[in-house]
Amino acid sequence: MSKISVIIPTHNRPHLLPRAVESARAAGSDVEIIVVDDASIDETADVCRGLEGIKYVRLERNQGVAGARNVGIFVSTGEYVAFLDDDDLRLPGSLDRQAALLDANPDAGFVCGAMIMADQNYQPTAELIQPKRAGGDVFWELLELAFPVMPLCTLIRKECFLRIGLLNRHICSIDDWDIFTRIAELYPVVVMPEPVGLYRQPTPDSGQGSSARAAQLLRVARHQRNLFRLPRVVAATKVERRAARKRMVNRISENLIWTAAAKHLPSFKVKAAIANVLVALRLDPISIVRPGAYEKLAKNLILRTGLIER
Repeated sequence: MSKISVIIPTHNRPHLLPRAVESARAAGSDVEIIVVDDASIDETADVCRGLEGIKYVRLERNQGVAGARNVGIFVSTGEYVAFLDDDDLRLPGSLDRQAALLDANPDAGFVCGAMIMADQNYQPTAELIQPKRAGGDVFWELLELAFPVMPLCTLIRKECFLRIGLLNRHICSIDDWDIFTRIAELYPVVVMPEPVGLYRQPTPDSGQGSSARAAQLLRVARHQRNLFRLPRVVAATKVERRAARKRMVNRISENLIWTAAAKHLPSFKVKAAIANVLVALRLDPISIVRPGAYEKLAKNLILRTGLIER
């Protein structure tokens, strides 16, 4: 029985697996690595047979990432659980450092660290994603999509799943946000400032599920209404619920418009840019004239030209 179980769901990407597995192995001293093959139809099974020291689970019907993660949870033996996508990488020793923090904070549901952003070739882009606060009660921030956390950067206490349930496989690509929000409703969160993983960023044509950012954020906005049924939200006032909803919608709309203007259009990804703007207008018809996205865009352009320091 290992202290930490690392669950790696995979589907038809065997060329990426060895690197992900080795990064998980180097990230902790007492790690169980579980590769869940989500009904691949290529040589994934053969590649996995050549990877020493892993627990290989084969699914005969495709369950999606959330379903594969749930199967991994069922067969895991560790006290703590980490999710690692097959195209991301854990940094050496990162799991041991996070496990030590959970050991020291027995009431915490999970610990999260920073992530180094990388391109499709695993080259860092000089962007670091990390929570802006020290942790503790982050439920409302997560509910409003104001607390950046992803599976790559977290280590979760397994007992959380016994208390709140497993991941929802019916909400494609946002199951991780949903589970972290539900955990944070009942548990405090620990934040560590240093990076724990390398995140391979999707592009509109990369084939990664999270590359369809506009559709993903539209699902987030819709699913937030379901999360409003959680006891802590129900107990809040109507004014507080409306404010939380407005902050999230504004944040999503501004992010979509900024991404369209600052990233998609300069790269001639016109279709992705249009999709972003249409979803932003659908969520908030006056978002196109809000200053937030344009202020962020202006600052980004100034930084690129070197006129001001970061």
